[in-house]
Amino acid sequence: MDKTTATTRMAALQTLATEEGKETVLSLTLKDGSNVKYLIKAPTADALDAAKKEGVSKQKVSSWDMAQSGTVLSIGESPLPLGVALKVSSDPTVRKD
Repeated sequence: MDKTTATTRMAALQTLATEEGKETVLSLTLKDGSNVKYLIKAPTADALDAAKKEGVSKQKVSSWDMAQSGTVLSIGESPLPLGVALKVSSDPTVRKD
């Protein structure tokens, strides 16, 4: 998603527990009120190796990049840890809540 798409479409991003509390869901709410949810699954060893080969970034963000960046407000119960990397493997159905 490019910067324009992100700033004009995304309203909120959060992680939630499933009703059983055993799995985690990534919930993305768009500014039009629609919501997309992704079940976050632990990778298999092969998938993890492939992701490492694809180059999950470990670089630091430069001051210049930060000056060009937008800002989001963390309103959750826990801060986002460094190292979170998710890869979308299937497209869910978008729905309005």
